[in-house]
Amino acid sequence: MNHLISTAAAAKKTRPAGAGAVRRAPAPHRRTPLALTLLWTVHAAALVWFAAQDVGLEGQYLLGAAALAGLAVLHLFKPVGAVRVLLVLLVAFVSIRYFTWRTLYTIPPVDSSGFVAGLLLYLAELQGMVVYMLGLFVNIRPLNRADAPLPQDPDRLPTVDILVPSYNEEPELLRVTLMAATQVAYPAEKLAIHLLDDGGTVQKRSDADPRKAAEALDRHETLKALCDELGVNYLTRERNNSAKAGNINAALAHTSGDLILILDADHVPTQDILQRTVGHFLKDPDLFLVQTPHFFINPDPVEHNLGTFGSEPGENEMFYGVIQKGLDSWNASFFCGSAAVLRRSHLMSVGGIAGTSITEDAETALDLHARGYKSIYVDRPMVAGLSPETFSSFVVQRTRWAQGMFQILLLKNPAFKRGLTLAQRLCYLSSSTFWLFPFARLVFLVAPLFYLVFGLKVFEANLEEFYAFAVFHVVCSLTMSNYLFGRHRRPFVSDLYELLQAVFTFGALLSVLVNPRKPTFKVTPKAETVDQDFVSQLAKPFAVILAILLGTTAIGVYRWIHFPLEREHLMIVMVWHLVNIVLATGAFGVMYERARHQVAGAIPRSKPLNLITPEGAVRATLVETTIETGRILVEGIQAQALALAGGKAAVQLVVPGRDELSSIPVMVVGSAPAAGHGLVLDVRYMPRDAEDDGDLVRLCYGDSAVWVAFQEGRRKRVPILVGVLRLFLRGLKRSLAMAGAARPSSRRAQALGAASFEQQAGR
Repeated sequence: MNHLISTAAAAKKTRPAGAGAVRRAPAPHRRTPLALTLLWTVHAAALVWFAAQDVGLEGQYLLGAAALAGLAVLHLFKPVGAVRVLLVLLVAFVSIRYFTWRTLYTIPPVDSSGFVAGLLLYLAELQGMVVYMLGLFVNIRPLNRADAPLPQDPDRLPTVDILVPSYNEEPELLRVTLMAATQVAYPAEKLAIHLLDDGGTVQKRSDADPRKAAEALDRHETLKALCDELGVNYLTRERNNSAKAGNINAALAHTSGDLILILDADHVPTQDILQRTVGHFLKDPDLFLVQTPHFFINPDPVEHNLGTFGSEPGENEMFYGVIQKGLDSWNASFFCGSAAVLRRSHLMSVGGIAGTSITEDAETALDLHARGYKSIYVDRPMVAGLSPETFSSFVVQRTRWAQGMFQILLLKNPAFKRGLTLAQRLCYLSSSTFWLFPFARLVFLVAPLFYLVFGLKVFEANLEEFYAFAVFHVVCSLTMSNYLFGRHRRPFVSDLYELLQAVFTFGALLSVLVNPRKPTFKVTPKAETVDQDFVSQLAKPFAVILAILLGTTAIGVYRWIHFPLEREHLMIVMVWHLVNIVLATGAFGVMYERARHQVAGAIPRSKPLNLITPEGAVRATLVETTIETGRILVEGIQAQALALAGGKAAVQLVVPGRDELSSIPVMVVGSAPAAGHGLVLDVRYMPRDAEDDGDLVRLCYGDSAVWVAFQEGRRKRVPILVGVLRLFLRGLKRSLAMAGAARPSSRRAQALGAASFEQQAGR
């Protein structure tokens, strides 16, 4: 029996008195009218027909030049509204003409030696073109949502359950998340917080292995005590069915809040998360979801190993900073599993969290959109989470995402799902077909080799046609991507991430194609310890790829010298080949995993404080802090007169959510001169009690403005060639560093490498 087991304390505090039964609202059933669908279809067919017309090479050059002029206007003047839409459509038309020409005239004949290779390249381009055009549709008019303030009268506020699903996370990590949840600004009588412990279920506590049973029992008792201490409800269940989706659904049966805020175990909320989300539900009874961004306070393995975390946008910022706003404009912003508020009545109308796929979040949103309900996206980071810290963990996470989105495409294809609007169908197709990139990425990697090694002609066109169609398409698409996403994603970084994932997710996607219901949910390992540099056990494929690419470069040089008539064609192939070398160098560099000496969460900030020393108080500034340590800047004469007996001191400052000064003891563990006759102190916090612990959580995680400022400081657009050069140099630096690195011990490799990867990824 899959029922929920709750403690006595939880039963006493499940819901404020007087809460009634949850009523399921009728679904709105909004769909795109048939006439409008036909109109869109006719327009699309007309566009393709115009794209197929022969205007001569001069006309094609003029069209390409017009598109480049339009891109210049977009970059320089940043128009909005109809002007932006028209210019984006002009650029898109160049790409549509290219692909129409590519389809009609350039595929090698069936009886030629290059047909199979040429067909593979064409299919890879087809996948890329579909994703590109759907992406332009999604992002043609991104929506910036206005705030929806809460009413002054607390009686008008809905009740809220905060659900924190957990499986194997450490109690100390959960303590921070739960403590921050208790500090969320919302009337206490309207709020209930629940830890959903799937690591201490009856099934796990009764495991046949005594060691595993003892571990589950210890976790169960430890987390119950933690919840009692914090005033949080501890909930578990009898059996671990349906992973995270089953855990949440079990809790839904024993809670009754009007709204549900779902937080991953490592997603620490800021105090304003309900203040900035709940008001939207009061404005629209058909709203089922308010999604907010996932912000990470530690670099993922790619950012960390290439050293880009503090200076370049995070890998997920393109999705949360641009794409979700584009989806929102079409009522297609979807649930991302955490940092989201859902309306209980609408969620229950589809039976709770979906479980057909292992991306239960996106699948749930798809089902609710199909019933006519609405979603919105609030673009403000209000959780601080943890990225996977080793590349093997990163691949486990991304493999699950790829398999889950492919499952949705196969089992609940948005193109045919009843109830969706046409725009929603296109948006969900954009999100799901993107994850088919492993096939295209691997074909693009080997395509130049078809010509360099085997002399196969995979593209039937003369040079004039290639320049008129292909070059303009490539330049326009790269420039358009830099316009749409440049502040949130550096040039070719997406290609690097795709290559890193494609090597491992390609086989996983094939397994889904064979058996769409086979994949199982795998929890992403978090908060791992990487205390020394080591070469990832997943490095071998990238070493082989880079060696092959560098070796075949010599063949290209040989052809250049000995076959001068091929040079014009060879130049095009070699440029493509060199781009692949840049990406492979970056990927190989990522495989040299760097030690993580800095505690996660050390985000720059500037907060004034009083530093209380044995000699008195001095004014200072907190410039960086984690939950355990801080860095304090003391400037000018005050730094020269500073005396610290035994390193003991205290900091006085105002933390978010408090009006009065908080005082927290610290131990000074290091110091260094700062520019301008100042002094930088490294301190370790020495909290005395739970109140000090709470103040540290408020200080580190309470204010979403800190996360906003950090993100904005990284969002700087760079030219495409500059981005490519920086990527190559970073990858080269790490690759050269790896050349002298010793391989890890077998025990270390098993702990941090790929020994458990195959099992984790479900391959």
